[in-house]
Amino acid sequence: MWPPWWRATGDPGTAPVGPAMITLRSVIAYLATLIRCAGIVYIIVEVVIWHSFYTAAVWRLAAPAVAVAWGAAVIVYLRRYLPSPVAACVDSAVYVTLALGAQACVPPATRDSAFSWLVIAMSGQLIVPAWYWYAPGPLPVLLALASPLAFCIGALLQPVTDARTLAAATVLLLVIGLVHGGGRRLLYGRAAAADADLDRADQAAREEYAVLRRNIERREHERLVHDTVLNTLTSVARSGGDAVAEVVARCRQDVALMEAALHADDLAPVPAHPSVDLSGEVHAVVAGLRDRGLTVHFDAEDTVVGAAVPEPVVRAIANAVREALLNVAAHAGTGEAWVTVRSMAASGDAEVPGRLRVVIRDRGAGFDRARVDQARLGLRRSITERTAECGGHASIRSAPGQGTEVSLSWPAPGPADAGHRADHPLVRDGLPW
Repeated sequence: MWPPWWRATGDPGTAPVGPAMITLRSVIAYLATLIRCAGIVYIIVEVVIWHSFYTAAVWRLAAPAVAVAWGAAVIVYLRRYLPSPVAACVDSAVYVTLALGAQACVPPATRDSAFSWLVIAMSGQLIVPAWYWYAPGPLPVLLALASPLAFCIGALLQPVTDARTLAAATVLLLVIGLVHGGGRRLLYGRAAAADADLDRADQAAREEYAVLRRNIERREHERLVHDTVLNTLTSVARSGGDAVAEVVARCRQDVALMEAALHADDLAPVPAHPSVDLSGEVHAVVAGLRDRGLTVHFDAEDTVVGAAVPEPVVRAIANAVREALLNVAAHAGTGEAWVTVRSMAASGDAEVPGRLRVVIRDRGAGFDRARVDQARLGLRRSITERTAECGGHASIRSAPGQGTEVSLSWPAPGPADAGHRADHPLVRDGLPW
């Protein structure tokens, strides 16, 4: 509807255009719309009140009709666009023309008064030239002062002029223009400062995110080293001569995992992660451990089979499950484990859609967590931290001679979810777990 030169913002580049500046301009455009609407209503009311003056000479309706039509057009414009320099100049030119030539269309009783429809319309117009631009030059000030000066000149050209009321109306227009100019300078300055602060904070957040992401990738590489190379070396140290084929297979798998980790670009843009079936990935981990000789009983609830979970979450939980099962094979003194995947509601907690839990149990030797060397990375980094970094929660329960249970839940349960605490007894159906 409007040509490009009319709706162009025309910013001279002296102020950053950020959220605060855009919000301020939008608010000003909205206020200008409301003020113009009030001005149109006032013009119509005054024409109705002084209908005898206008019916005596119909041509006198031309000026108020132009003011109403132009005000309506500006309202339509302000509803769609922010005021531009061209729009402000044209708007001021229209009202300067009215101020110079429309005095004869104002009833003599209100011609010089501050309550005439011409003064009210011009006072509502001043918000556009005063606020449209963050230019430090004199143009906004000149546009804001042009209408009051034109009104004074137009009134002096009339044969009947009350100097006192004319001075009061002119001063009123000048004060309104100065108030708008001062408010523009103050609020635009604060908006520019707020946008600059926001830009600095955003830059700092991006830098912190880059550091955090590098640290996460580094910790994940450390976990992979522990979960693959260290565990394989432990198996080599404990295996006999008849386990060469198994050791070679594990070494090949470890090499593939480490090459994938080392070739990953930790500074590449984060892609939009697809959703993956958590139960399917956990089952693949279980199958891999079965190939290594561990007997694993797998059970997935029907409601979670095929449930879509973000790919980073699935990768983290699957790796944590693998580490837990490797610990069973290496330390539990038993060749049997149980893995279940179910929803939190099925575990006895309050029903929360999308919340899942993976539990790894064994009936092995167990251990006393208070005596675990804090330098060991398996429980702390490969299971607990890895699950927490994807937004989940890991709890480990164990006691000497009573087996071990590792519970991985996602998303992390809230404070009210006390159905799976670390101090619960490890007894189920009369059997130690």
